[in-house]
Amino acid sequence: MDFKTQASMGAALLKQYGIRDFYNRFREWCEFRERNRAYQANPNLYFPSEEELEAQRRKKWEYAPLVSIVVPTYETDEGFLRQLLDSVLGQTYANLELCLADGSQTDQVERVAGTYQDSRIVYKRLLKNGGISENTNCGFAMAKGQYLALLDHDDLLTSNALYEMVKALNETAPRPDMLYSDEDKMVGESRVYCDPSFKPDYNEELLRRNNYICHFLVFSREILEKAGGLDSAYDGAQDHEFVLRCRRHGASFCHVPKILYHWRVHPASTAYDPGSKLYAYENGKRAIRDYLKSQGVEAKVELTKDLGVYQVSYVRNRRMRVAILAEDAQDASILHMTAQKSKYTEVFHRHAPNLGNREIQETDADYIVLARRGMFPDDPYWLERLLAFCQEGRVGAVSGSILTPKRRIVQNGMAVSKSGKVFPLFEGLPEIYRGYCHRADIPENVSTLSGDFVILSKKAWEDAGKFEEGLTFPAKEVDFFARMRACGYEVVLDCGVKIICYNKGKVDYSMKPGEYEEMKKRWGDAWGQGDLAYNPNFREGDGNFTLLRG
Repeated sequence: MDFKTQASMGAALLKQYGIRDFYNRFREWCEFRERNRAYQANPNLYFPSEEELEAQRRKKWEYAPLVSIVVPTYETDEGFLRQLLDSVLGQTYANLELCLADGSQTDQVERVAGTYQDSRIVYKRLLKNGGISENTNCGFAMAKGQYLALLDHDDLLTSNALYEMVKALNETAPRPDMLYSDEDKMVGESRVYCDPSFKPDYNEELLRRNNYICHFLVFSREILEKAGGLDSAYDGAQDHEFVLRCRRHGASFCHVPKILYHWRVHPASTAYDPGSKLYAYENGKRAIRDYLKSQGVEAKVELTKDLGVYQVSYVRNRRMRVAILAEDAQDASILHMTAQKSKYTEVFHRHAPNLGNREIQETDADYIVLARRGMFPDDPYWLERLLAFCQEGRVGAVSGSILTPKRRIVQNGMAVSKSGKVFPLFEGLPEIYRGYCHRADIPENVSTLSGDFVILSKKAWEDAGKFEEGLTFPAKEVDFFARMRACGYEVVLDCGVKIICYNKGKVDYSMKPGEYEEMKKRWGDAWGQGDLAYNPNFREGDGNFTLLRG
């Protein structure tokens, strides 16, 4: 990225965030630059070699669907359009069609497309420019494929994009309704790739606050017909609304953890200046609000300074009976007395020195707060905020960001590597740290929580088979939350709730050898798929989302 572009973006950020917040952003920007250096220095880690691409071209799949790539075009720059066409027609998986739905007033797109003698290009000049959603829907009507894909008219696909998607369709049973990949950005026509977005697997809480799925999106004709096409009422955020609506109609998702899409950054793009299309973010806010309403969830949805990241505050409106079980008797009393309660919440507390199954079983409550000695939230509304996540019934456990007294992150939940190594997320970083792609300041689904401070649904605890008390930390937590998720419950970390840990030193996250072997027998296959909140392109066991290096 050249100095002029950097300076322009820096000025926009200073105006948006103010001096104090800009300073914190500058520190994170330095990390961003270092991450880009690592990314650009090791392309072999992220992109296939020519030999691999050639092997992909020879591959014969048992299931080889026609994939229709839909591109709504409008007065597209000729250079950008030719690069797009070349990236699609050069795919190593060849059973495709490229549907160009052209809303241009001139013949610019038609003229360029006409220079390509490839029967896989399907071009249609629209009678009028109906906007991004209507034009895309016209492209859907042109498509004949069993699966469809979306590609913006100034972006590019990697050569292996469709190959990787079809590979996932062949290897995933049942076949998913929607597939998405990791992505990066490119500046102008430079072909310099930067700012990689390595994403988690499907993450409901994160998607409610940010369209992290974005590109490269592939979906079945069946889910399109079930959910309907894009809605022009949400133009600018139409993709986000479409994904949420498909989810509402029961779509299953598959994440392909590879960079398959290059999102072009140029002065007219949202990626260059988010504030240039503020209406898009307002429409995104409405899309989230309407999705939540359709799920029976009452919530307040607001924009944040970080456009594209939304604040979602669930409204407490269901009666809950809650027991606070604390390892220390005085702690139990303090937590009970200081927790602000709504009219929907009935709370009592007990001293529970073991925080074990028997103490939970004997408790007449719908939800259980487990608190180890010296664990205190710094916000009196912590109980109501965490309980709000539990109202839908899909959430089996929820916790907050655990901090040291000096307000450094102890953990924002835990992850488990492919080899079974347990590691905390964002350990040691300041609480103001936003993290990679805002992952440290957006509530999200995680695989594992600490038992030091957590709210459990008693029903989910029972359905999961309770704690295996013969295990120790962290095997006990890894096993329990894996069983809970296997029962269909979600595990949530709300980083907006800060829990100060006063009585704990450095935490050892290694399992005892015997427990590790037992956990590997039980969960080794699941570990091999990677942690749902992490990504195999990050350094294994590094909860700060550090990129791999050659």
